[in-house]
Amino acid sequence: MPTDLLAVSRELKSMAEAGLRYSTGPYDLERYRRLHEIATEILAAEAKDFRWPVEIGYATPKVDIRAAVINPEGKILLVREAGTGTWSLPGGWADLNESPAENAAKEVHEEAGIEVEVLKLIACWDKDKQGHPRQPEHVYKLVFLCRPTGGELAQSHETDGVDYFEPDALPALCPFRNAPHYVKLAFEHWCNRDLPTLFD
Repeated sequence: MPTDLLAVSRELKSMAEAGLRYSTGPYDLERYRRLHEIATEILAAEAKDFRWPVEIGYATPKVDIRAAVINPEGKILLVREAGTGTWSLPGGWADLNESPAENAAKEVHEEAGIEVEVLKLIACWDKDKQGHPRQPEHVYKLVFLCRPTGGELAQSHETDGVDYFEPDALPALCPFRNAPHYVKLAFEHWCNRDLPTLFD
């Protein structure tokens, strides 16, 4: 997806949804609905079946939570996504009515079967600035350092592999969800809890 077209499409979608939320005139609403369609048409030229959902209110970035769980042996927890066969730090979209840290702990339990203590926020990043392939949604990535506190590793309907890995022996990571520098940074924070949270 060309970067400029994706940015334009996102901005048009944002304008259209703000207009649909705050405008009352029938002609303005009709124009904003058409503007939303144009935002979709721009991306549909590259991805035939793509359609932007109509969301209510002012458009903001989505939040993706990732948990870097390191065990006492100095290995990091990864889960293999059932749909793609690639490995990731446990995580996903933040759910409503739970804090970011609560989301991190919940994702680990759902995807890997264990309980964790969330120790600190390692990073809050704009996904577009971390070397990931571009996707339609504008996403903030929150990466938390965690330690296991109980339970047994177990797969779920989302994962078909769960294991701990040495930092220098990682399997292929899903490029859309995380990157090797996430793991490197997690171990740096594991060794020095006083390191500041990174952000961009």
